[in-house]
This record gives sequence, C-alpha cells and structure tokens, in this order.
Amino acid sequence: MASAAIAASPQEGLSQATLRGGAFLAARYGMGVLVSLGNMLVLTWWIGPHAYGVFVTAIGLVSFLASVARAGVDTYLVKLEVAPSEKTYGVAGTVVLLTSIVLTLAGCAFIPLLTGWFGTRELVAPYFVLLLSVPVVGLTGIPTAKLERALDFRKLAGLELTGQTLGLLLSSVLAWSHRGVWAPVAGQMIWQVFLLMATCVYAGLCPSFRFERKEARAMLQYGAGLTASLRTWQLRTLVNPLLVGKFAGAEGVAFVAFAIRTAEALGSVRLAAGRLAIAALARLQSNRERFRNALEQALFLQVITLGPLLCAFALAGSWGIRHFAGMRWMPSLIVYPFIAAGVLVNSVYNLQASALFVVGKQWLVMRSHAAHVVLLGAGTLFLLPRFGIAGYGWAELLACGAYPVLQRGLRGTPISYRRLAPWLVIFAALLFVPMLWAGG
Repeated sequence: MASAAIAASPQEGLSQATLRGGAFLAARYGMGVLVSLGNMLVLTWWIGPHAYGVFVTAIGLVSFLASVARAGVDTYLVKLEVAPSEKTYGVAGTVVLLTSIVLTLAGCAFIPLLTGWFGTRELVAPYFVLLLSVPVVGLTGIPTAKLERALDFRKLAGLELTGQTLGLLLSSVLAWSHRGVWAPVAGQMIWQVFLLMATCVYAGLCPSFRFERKEARAMLQYGAGLTASLRTWQLRTLVNPLLVGKFAGAEGVAFVAFAIRTAEALGSVRLAAGRLAIAALARLQSNRERFRNALEQALFLQVITLGPLLCAFALAGSWGIRHFAGMRWMPSLIVYPFIAAGVLVNSVYNLQASALFVVGKQWLVMRSHAAHVVLLGAGTLFLLPRFGIAGYGWAELLACGAYPVLQRGLRGTPISYRRLAPWLVIFAALLFVPMLWAGG
C-alpha cells in the first residue's frame, strides 16, 4: 500500500511514508550518537590513547575495504524502479561475496607493507581479525537494501541501534577487564555479525547465491560510478591511520580520531539525511521546481540542527573531556574545531551529492571527492610535520575547497544559499571561540 501511494502521488508519499521513515532513521542516528559517544568515552578511559590509536588504525583500513565490498550493488537494488526478484537478490549476494573475498585476500597481502610503513607489528593481529568482517559488512547491504526499498526505516533503525549497543556492551566489559585493543575489536565483530543475521531475518531474505552474467554486469556498471565516487570520498578515512600514524604515531591517530568521531557522531544527522535523500528525491526528479525546493529545505534544516550540536561540544568540550575521558585526551581539542567546521560545510554539500546520484551524475561527484582527498592528503603531508595534529585540522579546511565542484551538476536547478549562509558563518565562528579564549 505504501508503494502504491508513493507511485500515485509523489508529494503524498514524501510527506507520509518517506518522512515517517526518515524520522525513525534520524531517531536511530540520534540514539546512535549517544551509544557511539558512550562507547568512545568508555574505551578511551579504560584502554588509553595508544591502544585506541592501534584500533582506529586497523578499523580505518578495514572499513575502507568493507565499504568497497558492496560495489554499489545495495544502492542499485534500492534505485530499481521494479521490485527486485529473489533471483536478483541472489545475484547481488554473489557479486558482493566474490568482491568481499578478493578484497579480504588483498588486505592480507598488504600486511608486510603496513608493518614496514609503521615500523611495528602490533597492528597485525587486530587488523587480521577485523579483516574477517569484510564479507559480513558487504553482505549486510543486500537485506538492508530490501528494507530501505520498503521504506521500513523504523525496523532498520532498531536493528542497527541494537547491534551497536551489543558492541558497546561487549567492548565495555572487555575494556574493564583490561583487554586493551581487543575490547573494541570484539565489539566491532559482534556488532557486524548481529546486523547481518538480524537484517536477513527481518527482511525475510534467506542468503542465496546465484549468478546471471547480464544482471551482474548491469549491477557492476551502475555500481562502478557510484562506488568510484563514494569510495574515492572514503579514501579520506585513510589519511589519519596512514599519514597521521606515520608522523605522529598511534597516540596522534587516537587524538585526531577522538575529534573526528566526536564531530561525526554529532553530525551523523547528515548521514540519515543522505540515505533518505536518495529514496525521497528519486520520486521528485521529474519535477524540477519541487526537487529544488525539497533540497533547499533539507539543507537548511540539516544545518540548523547540526550547527548547535557541534558548537555545544566546542564550548563545553574541555569540561566534558576532563570529567569523562581524562586529561590525557585534551590534545583532541586542538583539532576538533577544524574537523567540526569541515563536517558543517560537508552537510551543505552532502545532500547535493545525493541529488546528483539520483540524476545519474556519479562521475561528477567522484571528481569532487577525488579533489577533496588530494587536498586533504597533500595538506596533511605538508602541514602535520610542521604544526603537529593542528596541521591535520588546517588540511581539513583546505580540502573543503573541492566541494563547489558539485554545484556544476545542479545548474538546471540552482540552489540558493541566501537563507543558509548567515547560519553557517555564525556556527563556524562559534566553533573557534574556545581557541580564541585559550589564545587570549
């Protein structure tokens, strides 16, 4: 019935089923913020910066491989106009599984290079164990896509939050038992395994593997552009473990990761918006004016929701870290304002990227993401050895210069920033107020 309503009236579908689903998804991310911050604070208090830095380095590398493993197949399933058949889901599962196995083996082959780059083998064991989650994360995308097609964000939100909470509980117990880096490793593994099993059950999708060359080719052709753009963007997540880890060590990685995870946890509303946008804007793409209005409204609501959260931590972060993480984590505040400003600016362009995916301009998004990663990597390589972890923060701001490339793809539906710009300036200024106080 929901799909029929959407087909009959795009606006009605958007205001009822889609927005209800979006509300549940946003609530899931809101609760996820609390769980994620709680997990991070527990781990940082009990296992310390060094062990946390080792985990962040390992999970950063593995997460990139896991995201590539889906090959854009999950988004392909969501975007199909006709509901996928069981055979299509089986072909999708086969493509993802084969891709996951290849990437897992490639990750193993890189172990000697990583030990040479970092000059230590302490990363090897946790990295190898986490590599085993790559096929799990990849395959989870298939039942997740079925739930998203049905706009069943309420069920999906509950499953994701439950898995995240299970990971928190296990990692907390192990961290309290002084298991060091293995506490977050175990929490991550149980989270992903639970999510795969639960989404399969609730989506009513038993794992099946079939291969049909024509359908597999169609998935990979669509996924090539999507994967190239999204995973090019995700290359930025490798800058901290690889470059910061090389020049500032595991503790430097931990301080930058603490700031990144705090800003991105608070900014996770933009992830919910991005996921919802592909499903919602796809139903408005034939009406240019309605498409533009919906996008502008979503941008404004996202910024005025996100800005106060980021600024609140900037203003109260010193007190919060002292009482909940410990004084040894105070260096994270050096880089937090820069990272939070980057998240705020990204929130403006994140939905525009989703809109470009809907209208089939994946390669333009990829060019913007590639420029962003190059600026971030080059900036970090040049600035971090000279200014410490603050150099990474300056590189984050430098990398924002790549975002305006996205506007080229929306020239037919130009976005107005008149309402948005003053709020961006106010929030960005508030983020750096504590640094000015400290400097004074």
